[in-house]
Amino acid sequence: MPWLQDIVRAAWSRRETSWRFPLLGAAIFTAIQVVGHLHHEMWRDELHCWAVARNASGLWDLLTGERRYDGHPFLWYYLLHLASRVSRSYLTLPVVGTALVVLAATLWLRFAPVPRILRASLLGSYYLVYEYGVLSRSYTLGVVLIFIFCSLYDPYRKKLPLLAGVLALLSATSLYGTLVALALGTFLLSAGPRLETAPHGLDDRRQLRIPLAWIGAAGLLLGGVAITLLTTWPPPDSYYVPGPISAVTSGSFRNLLAQYWRGMFPFAGRADWIWTRNTALFGQSVAGAAALPWLGAIWFVLCLVALRRCPPLVIAYGLGVLLMMAGQHTIYPGGWRHLGHYFILFVACVWLYAKQTRCRSPDRMLHALFAANLVVLVWTGVSAVRTDYRLVFSGAMDAARFIRDHELQDRPIVGNPDPVMPVAIVLDRPFFIPITGETADAIVYHSRRTAPSGADIVEHARRLARASQGRALLVLNYDFGGGETPGVALTRIYTGGPTIVDDERFWIYDVRAR
Repeated sequence: MPWLQDIVRAAWSRRETSWRFPLLGAAIFTAIQVVGHLHHEMWRDELHCWAVARNASGLWDLLTGERRYDGHPFLWYYLLHLASRVSRSYLTLPVVGTALVVLAATLWLRFAPVPRILRASLLGSYYLVYEYGVLSRSYTLGVVLIFIFCSLYDPYRKKLPLLAGVLALLSATSLYGTLVALALGTFLLSAGPRLETAPHGLDDRRQLRIPLAWIGAAGLLLGGVAITLLTTWPPPDSYYVPGPISAVTSGSFRNLLAQYWRGMFPFAGRADWIWTRNTALFGQSVAGAAALPWLGAIWFVLCLVALRRCPPLVIAYGLGVLLMMAGQHTIYPGGWRHLGHYFILFVACVWLYAKQTRCRSPDRMLHALFAANLVVLVWTGVSAVRTDYRLVFSGAMDAARFIRDHELQDRPIVGNPDPVMPVAIVLDRPFFIPITGETADAIVYHSRRTAPSGADIVEHARRLARASQGRALLVLNYDFGGGETPGVALTRIYTGGPTIVDDERFWIYDVRAR
């Protein structure tokens, strides 16, 4: 059957001579992303970055101002700042996120010398379709820059300064972007310095020759990383100042290996809760969970063995994984958005391996491992998109819609605690925040935070109500009750429904000062 042979041949084709297949795949992927975003209610981690970027006065403010309290690099904020100058609406955020992830998908489909069936499958994988797709975070920008680096890389015409510049930008997207940039930087700069014999055969001594482009590229990469570190390190009064580093024990190392396996094989038996449950393939049972460190170690070794014909990539992948493990041990254990960088780095290595070897070196083992990852990731991706389609991710948009529909947005509003701030960001108006004593639409994570009591919160609401014709609103993420207390009456006027992010279900109270 010739037609069947043509289909098989097309599915395993590695080279694209036109834009037809990439554009068709990107169009389908765009439609999936649009549907996903239309049914995704953005939560505080997404909206907080938008509010900080929208409120900033420019790049210098983002480099030196309140953004530093977040502990995240500046590049994502600056991109959102530019977008907010086009429209202040929070709906601009998913537009930016969709444009970025579609760009990443298009680059992958067009320039990765990998069989088409694997390229198409990656678009349906959990990380690309959901974690770095439907969710609008800085990590999506990092994926785009990784794919740009892989697209521009040519083993015979290395544009070292340009590629190093891309990695410098990558380092300014997130901590994991910085770690991946350092790992890929070792690969990029691995073939620079070399020993050469003296010219014209004057003697047998060998000289170390370092190309000027290599020096410039190394300086650009290290300079970019240095700027990122200097402008990201939290101020002394930050809520997120790093604490003492605990020692690495056998137990903590086993946990890091289990985290690596989770990052490569995210999976949930109850798919409805894949995002909130840090589960992995074979991790649903007690015996399976105990085996995850061994599975992670075996998979890591297999990946290194599959890359063995390209030693610089073996070093890059091994270094990248170890750096990410060090970050999880010293800074933050990591959620799906962090663990996904194990897989994204592997995707980059698959791509670069094909380019470095010109597809002439055996890669069956590498593609078999990649395909095994994709089987699980596509299942998880479909489950995540389906779940987000059916359930409410965050109640912030519904709460804000209630306030707008009842024309209550002009009243003074008290919001407590931090998870209520997405409501303020959607409304584009400040709340009084008892935790910090400030009036704003974005939390500044400084160490001057308090834990106000219920009486304190009510008193703040009463004070604001007395200053505004005796009425105010109180927005909480828990049921405070109602009734009357001296000088104030509370009436619950809104109760949100269940949400995937369980602390972003909201209650709204009408406050009347006596």
